[in-house]
Amino acid sequence: MYDPAAFLISSTALTSIFSFFFGTYYAERQRAYELWLMFVAYGKEISQDQDKIDICAELESRDRMFFQARGFLGILLLTIALAYIVFQLYSFQYIFKSSPNYDPAAYSDYVWFNTIISFIVMINCLELLYIRVAICKSSSFPFVKLRQRVTGRDRLSKVWMLLECSQIKKRKYSSKQTPRAFYENQERYAQKKENEKPIIKP
Repeated sequence: MYDPAAFLISSTALTSIFSFFFGTYYAERQRAYELWLMFVAYGKEISQDQDKIDICAELESRDRMFFQARGFLGILLLTIALAYIVFQLYSFQYIFKSSPNYDPAAYSDYVWFNTIISFIVMINCLELLYIRVAICKSSSFPFVKLRQRVTGRDRLSKVWMLLECSQIKKRKYSSKQTPRAFYENQERYAQKKENEKPIIKP
């Protein structure tokens, strides 16, 4: 007997978990944007070294959270996609006439459940796409264009460089260059500044 209700329940439960962690991830992204606004856009300065240490530690901690949350959200989305594939494989044996388990009444149920589960999967994919891609207006057809969003980790890295956190970190920890993305962005930015220096002819 064709009974796909379990797949709908599991997809809904996974979506609830995904939405919860996505909301937490988005809140952390907003905090990264606030830090970027304070120190980069508005040029806030910190007079005491202890306050700078606190901010630097917070930046690295939040970067680690972003790294782990991205992996966890990816695993959840993959699990939802696998559940959808298993649902299709389960349904095929009831809706194909060549199958020994063919059930003429199963097709109508399959259409309804497939529509609902497909919509759930699509919503989860759009949520993850939203934090990576932005839609902007364009003067030419089709009057919209896509651009990659600045990630929360990139904003944290910019603040980290501005506060010169690598200079106040203990040598034995700074030598490990963790978080790696921060140090790589710092080297890339320093190289870019070096290349932009005017060449003085003798």
